[in-house]
Amino acid sequence: MQNKNLYVIIGARPQFIKYAPLAAEIKKINNINEIIIHTGQHYDKNMSGVFFEQLNIKEPDINLNINNVSRGEMVGEMIKKIDKEFKKNIPDIVLLFGDTNSTLAGAVAASSFQCEVIHIEAGLRSFNKNMPEEHNRIVADHLSSILCVTSEEPKNNLKTEGFSKNSIFMTGDIMLDNFNMVKDRILSAGMYKQMNLKKNSYVLGTIHRQENTHKKNRLKSIFNTLNNISNPNFPVVIPIHPATKSKLGDLEVDTSNLVICEPLDYISFLSLVSDSSYVITDSGGLQKEAYYLKKKSIVLRSETEWVELVDKRESYLVDPKNINDIYKSIDLVKDKKTDNFSIYGDGKAAKLIVKIIQSKLD
Repeated sequence: MQNKNLYVIIGARPQFIKYAPLAAEIKKINNINEIIIHTGQHYDKNMSGVFFEQLNIKEPDINLNINNVSRGEMVGEMIKKIDKEFKKNIPDIVLLFGDTNSTLAGAVAASSFQCEVIHIEAGLRSFNKNMPEEHNRIVADHLSSILCVTSEEPKNNLKTEGFSKNSIFMTGDIMLDNFNMVKDRILSAGMYKQMNLKKNSYVLGTIHRQENTHKKNRLKSIFNTLNNISNPNFPVVIPIHPATKSKLGDLEVDTSNLVICEPLDYISFLSLVSDSSYVITDSGGLQKEAYYLKKKSIVLRSETEWVELVDKRESYLVDPKNINDIYKSIDLVKDKKTDNFSIYGDGKAAKLIVKIIQSKLD
């Protein structure tokens, strides 16, 4: 029997994390030729390369090295180069993750071939069409034949949009699979000691989303507020995203109270989260990672695709337009542990997804 071609499209930090538990399960499939395409969307060592080492993922077969250009140019170049790779070995299955430019490009490129397209984390909606991520996830869903959802909320979104129930698969959150794989390493890393911080006496912050970083006044307002919250006895610690760092360089912002460091590898970063008091972020993935580490989060966005966390008061939304509302939320999250409702499955998403893959190979 001839091997079937399975392409895995990755390009950003969250996608490396989501792929890691699948990598181990895919190895168990005999009649498959797995080809990993790294678009290059995240190219910094600590945003990309170190994840392959820490998560025991094999190096990508192909690195397209597309980065540091406008969104339109990035997506267009990705589609062109992915299409070129697909023509070398015609895909039978294409595996996509999340809502990045790499996800969108992989979906569009795959749509020119008669193959199964599997979208992991399908059905998520922020209902904010100003977000590039919302465009990416909606298009990826509509170009996919298999939609793997994390919980009831995205499942209901897809049903409302008219997707066939036969294309929707409840797998749970694959990030939970990966978290369980490395949990002991995270909890024992003690990164706070290396940074001379006190356990549970600091805030972990991340700001990278385009709607916050591409508006000068908003970015300035956010960082001024974080600087006001931070103090020597209870600092706000920010592993800074390269794009955010670049944008800050053009502004006059007081960051003297903040502890700003370079991007951290996966284990070190989540170690900092685990020993923090709470999290302030505009990230999607970090909302869940904080939740798994029993930390509550303040989310600097007007909406979130992870609505279950807000509904259960594990995360609190603060619209960056009204950034002073952040002070009302601090008492709700500071030193408060999550209740850890089991809303994202049992940590066996990778096994379920591989069963779906195997069913399509038979």
